[in-house]
Amino acid sequence: MKKLISTILLVVLALFANTSNAKAQNDLIVGQYIHNQFAINPAFAGSREGLTFFGSWRKQWTGIENTPTSILFSCHTPLKKENIIIGLQGWNQQIHQASNTGIELALGYRFNVAKNTWVGLALLPGVSIRSTDWTKVKLIDEGDDVFAENTSNTTPLLGFGASVYNQRFFFGLSATSLFISDEFDRVDAEFAPADAQYIATGGGLIGNGQIKVQPSVMASYSKKYEADVTGTLSVIWKDFIWVDGSYSTKNEISAGVAVQALPQMRIAYNYGVTTGDLSGYSRGSHEISIQYDLVYKVKTVNPRFF
Repeated sequence: MKKLISTILLVVLALFANTSNAKAQNDLIVGQYIHNQFAINPAFAGSREGLTFFGSWRKQWTGIENTPTSILFSCHTPLKKENIIIGLQGWNQQIHQASNTGIELALGYRFNVAKNTWVGLALLPGVSIRSTDWTKVKLIDEGDDVFAENTSNTTPLLGFGASVYNQRFFFGLSATSLFISDEFDRVDAEFAPADAQYIATGGGLIGNGQIKVQPSVMASYSKKYEADVTGTLSVIWKDFIWVDGSYSTKNEISAGVAVQALPQMRIAYNYGVTTGDLSGYSRGSHEISIQYDLVYKVKTVNPRFF
């Protein structure tokens, strides 16, 4: 019975890993990456030319009991010497009996290659703490000592990223933590770049009038997860409202809307559905975020990718 329950848990987590939109460092689900590129690539730190705060809440697969719930907070900025970029990111994700909490610090450098066009490079060291309360697992045969304890492990993180961007286009390449550990294995994390998840993003802005179009694409690959390509098309009206739709090759369709509620604040909502095996059980996934720019180096706010 113990092996049966462990197998079920592994299948559930594997399914969870193979149907998400995008993953930030350490497998955190990020659906609104188009509004927060920093979440998946530390080299986009400082790209809004001021101190930017971002917070989001996501509920995965509503209608199914104990599905993942996650919160994310990040901030990033260029320093007074604008070539130096820094950022901070923290998160918590709950999935039934398991909890994943982490914090990362981005440290990077960027340089101009053309007018208002930057190339950025950054490292993302950090730490995550995974804890599992096995007493929450419902057993048919009660009294198994293996499920009568809590377990936890602390894992070092080290991601990196490279980017090139301006107000009309962006490209980025990043890697999640180069230290790899298994959720159910109590051995120490290993430095294994070949097993990391690598993410590439790119997009551009078309048009200069009241209506602009912003196509973008994100591709991810790792040995652990099936390769995924997500295409997104956003329509921007008067630099005030963003309406976007996305399709992922992992059977995920999503739509979202964002509003520039204040010159310094953007509020976004995203709704996603799976067309895979969970389509008959889930009522969809929801994500809400707020982005706030504390200071500016320019007087006007232009549509941004990050």
